[in-house]
Amino acid sequence: RLFNFTGKGDQDPSLNPTYASFLKTKCQGLSDRTTTVEMDPNGSTKFDGNYYPILLQNKGLFTSDATLLTTKQSRNIVNELVSQNKFFTEFAQSMQRMGAIEILSGSNGEIRRTCSVVN
Repeated sequence: RLFNFTGKGDQDPSLNPTYASFLKTKCQGLSDRTTTVEMDPNGSTKFDGNYYPILLQNKGLFTSDATLLTTKQSRNIVNELVSQNKFFTEFAQSMQRMGAIEILSGSNGEIRRTCSVVN
């Protein structure tokens, strides 16, 4: 999103320019594979819904973050989750639903040694 968004050496135009400048002081270029930055600027040590107000300021770190603002339906969800109460309610419900997911193993699935690669 910082250095070659469309393949022409450009930056993602939807990214907040001030935030992009800050990120460029941390990430030196496309070949930089070791630098890490917080997904939630100034809030990585606290669990809260602060991600959503930051996202509405176009400070989402990943393209997938910015994509949440591109449709009315997903933008409405982001706007709802700005409320800390709504965020925590939705988070609790999602954890309950995830707890009901059965683990697939044996011939039905596998536990991957490396998440991004099929064993």
